[in-house]
Amino acid sequence: MLNDAVTAQSPAQLDLATHAECLEFIRAAITENCPETARDIKNVVAEVCENGYADRAKVWADLTPTEQTQYKELLGS
Repeated sequence: MLNDAVTAQSPAQLDLATHAECLEFIRAAITENCPETARDIKNVVAEVCENGYADRAKVWADLTPTEQTQYKELLGS
């Protein structure tokens, strides 16, 4: 899942717009109810976080519990 491996990020590198885009992508996958899209987005979010532009734990924390559950279910499909 998104919060499996959290990498320490420099606050100077984090980008609020990128954070918001990650949330939008995840929510779009939930809306589409498409496991393939959810996996693709997971990979994009992972890369963005690994490169220091967003914080995986913060992105995950900003999803509602329902969204977290729905996304986990899509990833498990």
